[in-house]
Amino acid sequence: MEIIAIIILFFIVVQLQSFIFYKFVLSRLEYRCSFSVTEAYEGDELFLVETVCNRKILPVPWLKVDIHSSRWLDFANSHSVVAQDNRRVTSSFFLRSFQKTTRRWKLKCLKRGVFTTENVTLVSGDILGLFISSIPVTVNASLVVYPEIIDLDSVIMPIDITQGDTVVNRWIVDDPFIVSGAREYTPRDPMNRIHWKATARQNKLMVRKNDFTSRLNMTVILNIQSIEFEYDRVVDRDMIEMGIKVAATLIDRALRMGIPVRLGTNGCTIDDRQNMIFTGQAAGREHTTGLLKLLAKLELKNLKDFDDYLAGISGEITNNDVIIITSYVNNQIYEIVSEMSQRGNVVKLIILNKLVDLRNLPRGIDAYILSGADRVNGN
Repeated sequence: MEIIAIIILFFIVVQLQSFIFYKFVLSRLEYRCSFSVTEAYEGDELFLVETVCNRKILPVPWLKVDIHSSRWLDFANSHSVVAQDNRRVTSSFFLRSFQKTTRRWKLKCLKRGVFTTENVTLVSGDILGLFISSIPVTVNASLVVYPEIIDLDSVIMPIDITQGDTVVNRWIVDDPFIVSGAREYTPRDPMNRIHWKATARQNKLMVRKNDFTSRLNMTVILNIQSIEFEYDRVVDRDMIEMGIKVAATLIDRALRMGIPVRLGTNGCTIDDRQNMIFTGQAAGREHTTGLLKLLAKLELKNLKDFDDYLAGISGEITNNDVIIITSYVNNQIYEIVSEMSQRGNVVKLIILNKLVDLRNLPRGIDAYILSGADRVNGN
């Protein structure tokens, strides 16, 4: 009889604790989740910070938090599950009575974009795991990841320069594509400006010396199409992602030099999938940050063929340094570029494709290609 009584008592205790934990384990439980910063760049490392607070006398024997994030946010030392573009990370806690705990997940931004964790799911139960309850919690943790800022001097190289810019004696606009020679290094110069060949010849550190042109405005135009006949979605996504990095780098340079800049592209953003982009021209951090945010939100999808898009905006651009980033060129683009140069613009082409035909390149138009790319059918 005593054994039976013990067994009955055991089952009563088990059922009672299950009922108590099922009913109250998730009550008065506070959960917060946020990124350590709200803005970052590709390649940056930051933290996702979780804070859990148990505001009751009943302990929480186990708590699991399901965090749904993007695969492009790489959580260090976590056993996450990746499916398509989504990443699921499970976080586990034990909380005593009235205990608050904080956990910091180190993560790396693998790709540009806007990443938002809107909700998480809290899962808990009794000590023996016989009963489980769960609740959704709204967190709205958001992170904007800007495109990577790259070293243009090591990424692009001139193909053919048929007519140089007119050099003036005023330090107004540092043209990133014109290098007139070398000068001795000073502590204020960044290391990526070092001219290694000149350094070897002079046996002392030398840096590339830039000349300056009299143009005060920059227009960056990005072709979101990776091939000429491409409808809707981008075929070569890596190529266009490189173009986005180049555009971001040019905009970043404009910010640092105080140059008014505008951005144009035949693509759209995740916020507005109906309209292409052609911004106003301005200088300053607020404006350029807005342009970088547009690039972060840019979808790999075109709304209009680049030829037609370029023809539509070309008449609005005068007396600008116009830098066109594109994966292809054709006769129609050449005609539009020639017309733009006749309106006081200096037009430069940055070619993203490894295979490009530049035999019809108009005189006075500088062209650049990714370093290491093999050009065919050129002059």
